[in-house]
Amino acid sequence: MKVSIVIPVYNTEKYLKQCIDSVKNQTYEDLEILLVDDGASDASPKICDDYAKQDVRIQVIHKQNGGLSDARNTGIKFSKGEYVLFLDSDDYWDDVYLIENLVDKLKRRPVDVLNFRYKKYLEIEKKMVSCLESLDEIEDNDKENILEKMIDHGLYIASACNKMIKLDFLKKNKLYFKKEITSEDIDWCARILIQCRTIGYCNSEAYVYRQRENSISHSLTYKNIYDLSNNIKECVELGKNIPKDSKFYELYYDFTAYQYGVLLLSNNMVNDVRIKEIMREMKQYQWLLKYHRIKKIKILYYVKSVVGYSNLTRCLKLYCKFKNY
Repeated sequence: MKVSIVIPVYNTEKYLKQCIDSVKNQTYEDLEILLVDDGASDASPKICDDYAKQDVRIQVIHKQNGGLSDARNTGIKFSKGEYVLFLDSDDYWDDVYLIENLVDKLKRRPVDVLNFRYKKYLEIEKKMVSCLESLDEIEDNDKENILEKMIDHGLYIASACNKMIKLDFLKKNKLYFKKEITSEDIDWCARILIQCRTIGYCNSEAYVYRQRENSISHSLTYKNIYDLSNNIKECVELGKNIPKDSKFYELYYDFTAYQYGVLLLSNNMVNDVRIKEIMREMKQYQWLLKYHRIKKIKILYYVKSVVGYSNLTRCLKLYCKFKNY
């Protein structure tokens, strides 16, 4: 089984070698490593070319800057493996057995999408933090049963980087990332959830997401909130095609409700008067909170039930001030 690894590269010369080495050093060797240089202006393109000279499995694609989504889409189009993994160039894997473990699981039970866990490396604190709950391997052939267990434990998340995906499934269903938006993983993961026939979970926690700043709100802007709200609306529209009497309908909206919860919290971290207009419009989507298998959303739902929507938003604003977001 050949596995493609797509690594979008843009001005990450400080971290790029650690990223590429974490792939090169995998015990599983039947790989193609696609380094998509998205018009980087630092030493990243040269680093990519140097690595390609050392390892025939590495292919470098130089292109004009088009953003993360465009770089990932380019990687998908050039990939020739049976499955594909995404790795951001400032992140890395800290387990050389990651792909070997994922492939072994896929050989035992092939699926369209195999999910795994990740952790954060807090660069300023020099500290590693687990992000997702550890859960025993899920042995089930039913998509809804597996998804139910994953949703209950917060394990189906809006990230491209914790999923090993069948390449033919992506291309056949034209599951490409939307360009020029932030939170591009949200509706992409929603579309994957709807289109996939089979889904799986592996308890590996090898993906290391590097958080460079100690403040969550440091990089949040009006565009982040605007794009997040539009992604939620898109997810709601996509869900209208799911039969309402199915278990999957509720599970899908549990995933969407979590994104809505993120919006309710994160809008307080951006000081821009235009945010108020977005949140006035998004008030009509408060019904999403009734889908609350996820613990954090359950808290929001019960607070809203007791004090109302307006007081819920005030509580979240106070919470953000208290946490110094």
